[in-house]
Amino acid sequence: MIKWRCTLCGECCKSYAPLVLPEDIQRIQDSLHGPISSFVTFYRPTDFLEPLDESYLGLLFQTKHGELALGLSRVDLPGDEVGCVFLKSNMCSIHSFKPLVCRQYPFQPQDSNHVDGPFRLIDNPCFGKHAEDEPVDENPVRLNYRIFHQKQDEYLQKVKEWNDDPASRGKEIEDFLSFVRLRWD
Repeated sequence: MIKWRCTLCGECCKSYAPLVLPEDIQRIQDSLHGPISSFVTFYRPTDFLEPLDESYLGLLFQTKHGELALGLSRVDLPGDEVGCVFLKSNMCSIHSFKPLVCRQYPFQPQDSNHVDGPFRLIDNPCFGKHAEDEPVDENPVRLNYRIFHQKQDEYLQKVKEWNDDPASRGKEIEDFLSFVRLRWD
């Protein structure tokens, strides 16, 4: 049984730049009624402090501007900190429609081949600032995990299809967005 409770420190939203799926972007855009240019950034592999692990490489799409990935923008926060564009007073301002990857954090199955089995906290979740006094209902976590991975697998297939076309290396970012049914403005 997992015991975990968020203490609203905001460290996860300050430390990570979540790479998001087109479905997440569309849901946020529909809820905010604004352009994706106000909250999406195109990250290069070199924008991260450490090399992207293998599971993220499939999210990189080719354009004439190089390899890029869709992610939530990072902005300057009070106190000389940087964090997610949606972090306000250490709370997610889009909590009810936040990206699937954020909903999954900080849980993962103990055995990724058996998602019906028990879940656990990722290594070093929340940088030690979480509480361990509330049991977590694993059923919603498990359901979200399945949905997230299904949607991510569908997106990875679209990225592969895009990248397999040699012409994609000469195309604009907007062409890729159109390919995955998004619009920049």
